[in-house]
Amino acid sequence: MSVDHPVTLNLAERPATEVAAHLLATRPSLHRAGEKAINLRIQADALQWIAANVTSGMRTLETGCGYTSVTLVACGAHHTAVSPVAGEHQAVLDKCNELGLLTDQLSFVCEGSETALPSQDPTPLDFVLVDGSHAFPWPFLDWFYTAPRLVVGGHVMVDDTHLRTGATLRSFLVGESAHWELVAELKRTAVFRKLDEDVVNPSWTGQPWGARVIKRRWLRRLWWR
Repeated sequence: MSVDHPVTLNLAERPATEVAAHLLATRPSLHRAGEKAINLRIQADALQWIAANVTSGMRTLETGCGYTSVTLVACGAHHTAVSPVAGEHQAVLDKCNELGLLTDQLSFVCEGSETALPSQDPTPLDFVLVDGSHAFPWPFLDWFYTAPRLVVGGHVMVDDTHLRTGATLRSFLVGESAHWELVAELKRTAVFRKLDEDVVNPSWTGQPWGARVIKRRWLRRLWWR
């Protein structure tokens, strides 16, 4: 799959924060809309948080791929990117090769997360980035299938919290404060630390966020939308 590209800037021995800064400064287009290369980069503060907090040997997974994939390679993580767009995988590999970053610990799953995640081995994860499809219900599915795999003390990053799906997932995790701690509130991203194992509760009465009563005036507004 990968085609060797000449190393033009060897950042293999540099901190991941420098790799992230280089990506943000040069703005390569690693995403694809059909055959067209486009730039759908994550916000700078979120990318720098990843670079500063993910350490070598961590087991990481993201839905989607792009600058974050390259940065997680630079962190030395054992990383899996779940994304159905093969052209984006190749663009990430080419960029890593160009920067002299080894990709032997990077793997791609070329499939939608709704089918890929439930069929994966439930290996433990230290960091999860929810940044694949932002259509309903994908961010919630991504969280549902990865939250049990996240180790206690591990982090989940919810990107694009300015969109309704991201904002709702963020709101849910904030409301479940016995199980999740909000550790970083960034421009369009929220990062939570997992506090215990009991994070997926099938009983709605066991979820403070879900059991909260909506005032009647808000119900009327929802019904008429």
